[in-house]
Amino acid sequence: MKKAITITEEEVKKWHLNMPDEMLDAVSTRFKLLSEPMRLRILRVLCEREHSVQEIVDKVGASQANISKHLALMHENGIVSRRKEGLKCYYRIADESVIYSCYLSSKSVVETLHEQLFWVQKVQSNLSS
Repeated sequence: MKKAITITEEEVKKWHLNMPDEMLDAVSTRFKLLSEPMRLRILRVLCEREHSVQEIVDKVGASQANISKHLALMHENGIVSRRKEGLKCYYRIADESVIYSCYLSSKSVVETLHEQLFWVQKVQSNLSS
């Protein structure tokens, strides 16, 4: 992923004001797909490159049936694509926006935790004084 994406505050406001309810349902479905930690682990592996199901199983450490279930769901919803080569099935990320979503959410979580840690340390310092 080598492209830079710029999102302006104006674009965000337009999204908020112009989003029809039907689109909100689709966005909600996308968030539900990304709310499962196992699917995030799979996406983390696929960020490297395309992988076979067995390679994903080995890297994630879950059962083949579990990984296949999650991959099928992500494929049905356009997050990953697959190709068959003989008996093997290979998956890759089809919609890179999910990676940007994960990055933005992760960044926000880290910033929030950092801020909370700052306040905890401040309280501890005040209590020690």
